[in-house]
Amino acid sequence: MTVPSKPLLNDVAHSGTVDTGLILAGGSSRRLGRPKALEVVAGKTVVERVVEAIAPFAGEVIVSIAEAPMAEALQRFLPMATFVTDRRRGKGPIEGIMRGTEVARGERLLVAPCDAPLLRPELYRLLLASLAAHDAAVPRIDVLDPVRAVYRVAALRRILSGRKTALPSPSSLVDRLDAVFVLEEQVRAVDPRLDSFVDMNDAFDLETVRARISSISRSA
Repeated sequence: MTVPSKPLLNDVAHSGTVDTGLILAGGSSRRLGRPKALEVVAGKTVVERVVEAIAPFAGEVIVSIAEAPMAEALQRFLPMATFVTDRRRGKGPIEGIMRGTEVARGERLLVAPCDAPLLRPELYRLLLASLAAHDAAVPRIDVLDPVRAVYRVAALRRILSGRKTALPSPSSLVDRLDAVFVLEEQVRAVDPRLDSFVDMNDAFDLETVRARISSISRSA
């Protein structure tokens, strides 16, 4: 299932280039016990917070989901988004990246996980600035983080289209691209506490996120 594309955002339909934001929301949320994307944190759903981090740079937003009914739940909060559903069950985020790449209208794909409510726009500004002529710009904080990254859509299609054997993971995709890695010291320059890399997988993580948002509010 693919929900029809929506009009382009941010008046970019009249500019020379378009970038696409892709939110990966196909996980099962087993540890939290309810959809992480729909969890409300400080008055906003997590997925709304994630979209706010990439919206300044994206002319369209695509959300990849595992099953079609999730689109109905998310559309209430993301009426501007296009939704794509996994064709292969249980394959993880690489399936979402494949499906998003198929329908993206942008030249660059800004990928984000749906469970990172502290994502900062500054991270994506840094990744876009680092991309230059490369196929991908990927953070490396101890290990690669290919689900918080920027990719050239043409490069993704070159690797993903027509494969007889699907790639097993986003990391295996990065291995096949001309990628530039953005190191921790560079990321800390725009995100000192690495808030963008805090994932909300369970109740403990949820409390951590709420505490960080509270501390940010107090210091503002």
